Amino acid sequence: MKKWILSHKKSAVAGACVLAALIIALGIFFYQKNSASASHTADAAASTEQKEIDAWGEVKYTHMEDISIDFPSTVTDVLVKEGDRVTLGQPLIALDLSEYNGNIEKLKQQLAANQAALLTATQDVSALQADIAQTKSEIARKTKEYNDGTNSDLTLLQNSLNLAQKQLAAAKSDLQSYQALYDAGAVSKATLNQYVDALDQRQKAVDDVQANIQKTKTALKDEINQLNVSLKSKQAQLSQLKLGNTANTAKQQGGISSAQVDLNAMMAKTAKDYIKGNQIVSDIKNGIVQNIAVSDASYLGVQGAPTKVLQIIDADSIIVSAEVDEEFIGSIKVGETVRIVPASDTDISLNGTVTQVPNVAVEKDGKRVIRVLVKPNDPDNLLKIGYSVDVYFHR
Repeated sequence: MKKWILSHKKSAVAGACVLAALIIALGIFFYQKNSASASHTADAAASTEQKEIDAWGEVKYTHMEDISIDFPSTVTDVLVKEGDRVTLGQPLIALDLSEYNGNIEKLKQQLAANQAALLTATQDVSALQADIAQTKSEIARKTKEYNDGTNSDLTLLQNSLNLAQKQLAAAKSDLQSYQALYDAGAVSKATLNQYVDALDQRQKAVDDVQANIQKTKTALKDEINQLNVSLKSKQAQLSQLKLGNTANTAKQQGGISSAQVDLNAMMAKTAKDYIKGNQIVSDIKNGIVQNIAVSDASYLGVQGAPTKVLQIIDADSIIVSAEVDEEFIGSIKVGETVRIVPASDTDISLNGTVTQVPNVAVEKDGKRVIRVLVKPNDPDNLLKIGYSVDVYFHR
């Protein structure tokens, strides 16, 4: 027996190796089959759950107010920091108005002195009468130019419009010709697009000239209106001068008018919703402070030039601009409810309402996206200006 076992040892070892290889092969086969089945199940589950469109968005705003000061004053205290939430009437900046109040008092004294001098002035109305006559002549000339279209600028623009319209008509004709050639397969799409672009440029040229004509007419009309206002003011001044019996009535009345205008203008500088006493306050119900441009001891309103102080974002105008791929835009409608998840805290989820689906797409990263506007429902002010969010639209 021992001899038989030794003589068949090699055959037994070989058989055992074959059997082991067979078992390993079967194991690999069943593993791959199960893995494929699991992968197919996962893909099916993912496909079933893909019921939302995920779009990258940015938190923005539609209304922001610049606060500037154009009268002499000094900052004594900055009461807020950038990013602070503020309410209507909340103090933002404290001011020292000593210099401003001194200027007001000087203007009042000057006005009072001019008014007193008028009582002893002698009448001299010839210069004012000549000025009134010249103003009337200028009004008549400009009114005729406006009605007849004979103003030099209008004439030049009209000639430009005529030329632009001729070029537009030629461009339309060329496009029609090349459209027919393209439809017949005689020219390429690129060639046709060149004429489409040319037509757009001609149309823009016409639109620009027409806009310039309208602006010129508006400016001319405003100039006429200003002359009429000036004429009425001068006629009123003449009536007052005639009441006096002195040669200096015109000069004194001009001084009075000038002092009154200066006084009114200076007083109007503080007659603003965001100025209360010696403080700059918020005139927005729900605001966010940004871009504070002053600090303690800053001097404002140098030589009457406006000094930028800060900006207040209207928090009620916060929106989310979500970039939706062109292929998905057909699924999105104005008024639908969406989910908004801030990138800075993915545990937060807010609702929002689609307010605008633009008709214009933009190029980004080699594809077309549409910047859909969403109004968030954010009572706890969780969204931050400029931060990124994910917006989930129903598919």
